Amino acid sequence: MNQPSERRQGDRRSGQDRRSGARAGQGRRRGDRRASFAAAGAMAVGMALASVPDADAQIYTRRNDHGVVEATNVPTERGYQLTYPGKGTLIHSAAWRLRPNYNGEFDHHIAAASALHGVSTQLVRAVIQVESDFDSLARSSKGAQGLMQLMPDTARQLGVSNSFDPRQNIFAGVRYLRILLDMFGGDVSLATAAYNAGATAVQRYNGVPPFKETRGYVAKIQGLLLGLGAPMMANVGMTSYTPGENPFAPKAATAAAVKPARLTPARPRTYFRWKDASGVTHVSQEPPAEGVVYSTIRALD
Repeated sequence: MNQPSERRQGDRRSGQDRRSGARAGQGRRRGDRRASFAAAGAMAVGMALASVPDADAQIYTRRNDHGVVEATNVPTERGYQLTYPGKGTLIHSAAWRLRPNYNGEFDHHIAAASALHGVSTQLVRAVIQVESDFDSLARSSKGAQGLMQLMPDTARQLGVSNSFDPRQNIFAGVRYLRILLDMFGGDVSLATAAYNAGATAVQRYNGVPPFKETRGYVAKIQGLLLGLGAPMMANVGMTSYTPGENPFAPKAATAAAVKPARLTPARPRTYFRWKDASGVTHVSQEPPAEGVVYSTIRALD
């Protein structure tokens, strides 16, 4: 007679639920609904984060053949471009923290690169100050490197082998600025916005993008230039690159789509003049070795 009672006690001790039928089914359905709601909530949060420009996730977009804009955080197909790269948090080097202030050690590179690419030295110095505060070994949490905080892909397209080499970094960064100035008609605000957020973002918004980081960046550049007395619309020596010289230009279309070439006015060339140890004067389009005092000449061929 005691056997059924023992079985019931054993069931309770082992945690077995002897209930069945509708009540158990309702419990499972409630659990399923809670799991569905949780999954839907997680999906909504994920979509919201992806839509925020300042989120850490990198968002790439492209326009397909039907004119529809597609977005992804992992571009596995061709045609995607980074919508808002950002450069992350600047991480200064230990050497930079030990020096009291910038002592002008990169000025000769800035002058040479500015003369070569027709960009004002004031603009270059302002960009370097905002990007890295003249820390040649600076890096960012998103991979930007060196004085002008070149992203690895940009540096590679500009032929840079070592972004922490001051000369390579400055010459590539100034060349990139020249390309952006040409792209946006010499408008410094748009060119520097593109330097920070990418040319695609500037084109998409037809102006400085509404990104907090980018607008703050442009404002800092403007403040430095105004403080130096430099003009904001700096059409300085508009040295235009041919498509072959611009690594960011779109690939050539079919022959039928190519427009006839337009006549363009002659542009002055920049030459460097210096004397060697024997007193012999040299004139070349390439700057001399580091440490050599030189002057520049701009002349038509």
